Amino acid sequence: MSLKTSSPPHFASNVRYHERPRADDAERVAALAHSTGVFTDEEADVAAQLVTTTLDGRETYQFILAENDKSQLIGFTCFDRIPLTQSAFDLYWIVVTPEWAGTGLARDLMRRTADAIRVQGGTQIFAETSGSKPYARARRFYLGTGFQRAARFADFYGPGDAKIVFRMLL
Repeated sequence: MSLKTSSPPHFASNVRYHERPRADDAERVAALAHSTGVFTDEEADVAAQLVTTTLDGRETYQFILAENDKSQLIGFTCFDRIPLTQSAFDLYWIVVTPEWAGTGLARDLMRRTADAIRVQGGTQIFAETSGSKPYARARRFYLGTGFQRAARFADFYGPGDAKIVFRMLL
């Protein structure tokens, strides 16, 4: 299975992408994650830490960051090869600012991420999310972009909050 695609997004000329995080991206990533109203402060801080540890060389997370024509961060993905695997990758984060939700930006970020993973010999992508109501949109997004539900772990994040794992074959 591959990433389901549609016509090119209408905003393509207004968005710039970069793959190497810059010094101010940790703060911008946290602010963006927080702006969605879905992620907790702790979760937004974790997203920022992934940028920081990548910049200082402690980690090797990969990013695709999207900016609008005013250089504001409007979306990002964070992913990397799963240690001890030959070709499996984790998608740790995909976030789009609420103002850009529904525009095709998330789908374009996912396409770019899948392409980057393919170039590195990746054959599958795993993504996980909560089974709680605030994450329903994320679950629909994964299913709508070519992921299949691979596993469910009841009460993983807390009582009544399952962990749902999705898998996309490239």
